Amino acid sequence: LSTISKIYERVLLSRINDHLEDNNIIPNQQCGFRTGRSTSHQLIKVIKTAKENIKSKKSTGMIFLDVEKAFDRVWHNGLLYKMLQLGFPLPLIKTVRSFLSERTFSVFIKGQFSGIQQIKYGVPQGAVLSPTLYNIFTHDIVRETSDNIALF
Repeated sequence: LSTISKIYERVLLSRINDHLEDNNIIPNQQCGFRTGRSTSHQLIKVIKTAKENIKSKKSTGMIFLDVEKAFDRVWHNGLLYKMLQLGFPLPLIKTVRSFLSERTFSVFIKGQFSGIQQIKYGVPQGAVLSPTLYNIFTHDIVRETSDNIALF
């Protein structure tokens, strides 16, 4: 990407993050891909909770899920719908739609390129916006619960 594109992406990220923080959209349990939060801190919290439960002779269960190719599985229309439902400004949603649409790829095999294919799902790997767009897409996985939940 060009330098101007990267700067523009950071401006968009700032506006998206402002909306997310102002409206408390991303659950507190989510530490991955968030400024000022760390998956290391989340891991320490999990270990601390487990140790406290062992000390108190409470049962402790853990479930670890890893979404394979998570960024590649973001449904564009679903993401845009969620942004609309979350009250993002329409011009910002349209910009994200433009950012995600008309992306293509081809594969180089045995000295030849394949035909150009359109990318219909996923957020671009390595793009500044992608982690935050993924967090928006998955923000509603965690519901209110009395259990300790840690999202990486």
